[in-house]
Amino acid sequence: MSNSTKTKAKESQPKSSFVKNSWSLRGILNLNDSPGDTSLTTKEKKSLPPNVLDSSENTSANPVYTANSPDSKNVNKCFCCGTILTFPNKAKKYKCSICHTTNIIELAQLKHDSSQNTFVSLNEVNRLVENCFTDTTLESNQSKTLHDIFSPLSSYLYNAFRSQNILNNSFKFRHSSRKLHHHSSNINYMEIYEVFNLLTKLPTKRPLFSALKGASENLKRIHILCDEVAHYNWIFILLHIPFLSSSLVGGTSHDSKKNLMKDEPEIKVLCYDILKRCLGIISCIANDLVLNYWSSWMSNYDSFHFMQRLDVINLYITFQLKKYFYLANNPHIKLSNSPSSTSPGNLEIDLNCEDQEYFQNVNLKEHISSSSSFSLAEPLTFPRNQISTDPFPLKSKKSTNQATKIKIHQYGNDWRIQSALKVLTLFVRANKLRGRKQLPASAFYNSLVDYVNIRLDFDSWQSNKSVQNYNSSSQAELKSIIGYIHGTSKNKSLFNDALFYICQYPFLISLGSKISVLEYEAKRQMERKAEEAFINSLDKRVVIDVYFRIKIRRDHIVQDSLQAIRSNMENLKKSLRVQFVNEPGVDAGGLRKEWFILLVKEIFNPQTGMFHNVDDSNMLWFNAISIDNHEMYHLFGAVLGLAIYNSTILELQFPIALYKILLGKSLSKADYGHLYPQTYDNLLKLKKLSDEEIQDLNMTFEITFTDIFGTYYTKELIPNGSKTLLTKCNLDEYLDKYMMFCIRDGIKSQVDSFTKGFNNVVGGNALSLFSPEEIQLLLCGSNDHTIDVETLKSITKYIGWNSRSDASNSKIISWFWEYMAEADNVKRKKILTFVTGSDRVPATGLQNLPFRISLLGNGNDSNRLPLAHTCFNELALYNYVNKQKLETKMNLAVEESSGFGIK
Repeated sequence: MSNSTKTKAKESQPKSSFVKNSWSLRGILNLNDSPGDTSLTTKEKKSLPPNVLDSSENTSANPVYTANSPDSKNVNKCFCCGTILTFPNKAKKYKCSICHTTNIIELAQLKHDSSQNTFVSLNEVNRLVENCFTDTTLESNQSKTLHDIFSPLSSYLYNAFRSQNILNNSFKFRHSSRKLHHHSSNINYMEIYEVFNLLTKLPTKRPLFSALKGASENLKRIHILCDEVAHYNWIFILLHIPFLSSSLVGGTSHDSKKNLMKDEPEIKVLCYDILKRCLGIISCIANDLVLNYWSSWMSNYDSFHFMQRLDVINLYITFQLKKYFYLANNPHIKLSNSPSSTSPGNLEIDLNCEDQEYFQNVNLKEHISSSSSFSLAEPLTFPRNQISTDPFPLKSKKSTNQATKIKIHQYGNDWRIQSALKVLTLFVRANKLRGRKQLPASAFYNSLVDYVNIRLDFDSWQSNKSVQNYNSSSQAELKSIIGYIHGTSKNKSLFNDALFYICQYPFLISLGSKISVLEYEAKRQMERKAEEAFINSLDKRVVIDVYFRIKIRRDHIVQDSLQAIRSNMENLKKSLRVQFVNEPGVDAGGLRKEWFILLVKEIFNPQTGMFHNVDDSNMLWFNAISIDNHEMYHLFGAVLGLAIYNSTILELQFPIALYKILLGKSLSKADYGHLYPQTYDNLLKLKKLSDEEIQDLNMTFEITFTDIFGTYYTKELIPNGSKTLLTKCNLDEYLDKYMMFCIRDGIKSQVDSFTKGFNNVVGGNALSLFSPEEIQLLLCGSNDHTIDVETLKSITKYIGWNSRSDASNSKIISWFWEYMAEADNVKRKKILTFVTGSDRVPATGLQNLPFRISLLGNGNDSNRLPLAHTCFNELALYNYVNKQKLETKMNLAVEESSGFGIK
């Protein structure tokens, strides 16, 4: 349940309350069909967005309801935290009792005034600073304090940052036009940095405090969110205050002789408040035009500043989650739900020794009142917070070494976290617009999310998604109200769900956590299939295997695999077991790996005609003309699905477009450019030609391509395309049709068979947590093919020795690691293939590869070759008498072995 339904509203003028408590049954059942009594004029109503009009005049999908009673009330959300509130129908403003924001029901008027005192600039601040320093030298001012001397600067900054209109006109490139562009916000970010950097160097902190105080008060009074981008410049400016993140980490005053002004408690409190409210307001903006402009502006940051802004928001999320991590591992601290609490999440604390040590460490002890309770819901209540970013600030009272993970009920109703997640979504969108400068998916990971119970979050998310949607009817409004009360409303624009889930924002989840969710869901589906098989065997009184078993002949691997998959469509989600005909071996993972490798290699054989190698990029892609039937593509899709479910790495040379297809995402011209870079550049050169030059080429809307035998084929890109000449006017259409034919339209039947085979295996929604780049890592392993010997050595486990130190000090292990260190990377990959069945390392890195070395023959010398248990990634060595013999035996085993025998 959200904060809005857990906390009782404060009394304010005008009085506002939460919607759940203010709607009586009679009021719900008597929605007003006539205009409500309001103090707003007709002209004002027309200027307001539809989400603040009464139900009789609102024709949008997001109505606000007015009860038909003398004391009728409007319903709207807070423009900062999103809490649903009710307020008197005649009120022009209402105050939220959760975030204490005053919401004003009138559009802000954006004023453009070129006078000197209506905008903030570095020159003006420098001028005032110089005047103040001049005053310090005057004899008449010797008796004045620094606060008094710098009072003109403080007043100027306070009044400027307290005004939205002044900030909207501030820090601009004055020589630029006032018209907004997607590529530039016309805001001088460097000037913002220089102004605040200057303020931190003054002999008094009053000017800096005044600027931040004015900004904080500015954010506490929000007008109706409008549709003009220029109205939000002030929020964009405040987000670029250079030391907002200082409020989220510990100060450096104890470690440095220099006491920085930005680390002063009152400065940190204001910085936190500004950051919190800016993120809250941005998260409540629903206008796509505004969000598109912001995403475009952020996409034009250089990599350093883009990452810097991203890190601030991620640090803010870490700061919020840290509280819940501490609570999860210290169950003796309990949340207080007492009615007297003025904010949700107050903590009742029994100050025993460990608690006193904790509060001593974070400098909070002196701020704890004698009432034995204080608020952790608002960091403003403990201004000297020095919590570091270490996820384990102190020892837990639990006796176990494993930390308790944060659960959904702890963070799921925290609007601060949700607002930051929504803002991060804008950064994800902006990152996609960066093209080749795009940051990897790992840049968005938050390490503290690994300490969230992500499986429970995933299950809760899936349960919430399974709630049946309400069908539109004449009582849609009533259903929305009832749905909100029960927490099942799907009208997200007005009535937000009672909880949010981390899985709704998968870019925050690390690849390791996503893989754990995928394995969790796969294991659950495999167990379900095994249970169904067991129950069916009892019902039908026949033996039904709980595994999906296939028997394969090496010289007929494609045919046997296709037949096995075709005849076991209902068993594909069972755990896979492979057996090669006439070969010994029990499949504990190794046989399965080898089957995948051999099958994929056979499918990619040019003689099958399924794929062709693109010379431009040296990648494989679907053949437009396939000599085989589409069952082979179905088989390939099923194999990829089985590889994901059985945690097997494959060596695939496909572009990112293939993994977009697996996730059901649309392809773009950029995907064509990635696959056909030279052809893409040549096509774009057509745009530089004049209309006469294009017509001289005598090109039509056709495309010519060949099959594997070199036979030429011609296809029309549009109906009657052979008679449609290319011109400057239809060039864009031609380029779009040409590129999409090569990567989508011309191979539609092949792709459909491929995706059908994949979807027959992969079920559930865990795959939706992954990005295409992460799916590529999941299937193909890390692109970094360098095998680091020291890393592999550090994670290796030893079997057959009394201890790890005994193994490390033994001659045979020392010789083996010297042998590995002297080998080149190609040789190391062959050794890794011999031991594990693949030369690829896991998507999460070599450090997560299980690798073992065991001792054979009771530690005696032998003339036999080393063995590999690929099922367990285990290398079995004899205690050879010298290093030369070890190298000879290893080379022979690695170079000459195949399957479960010798060539």
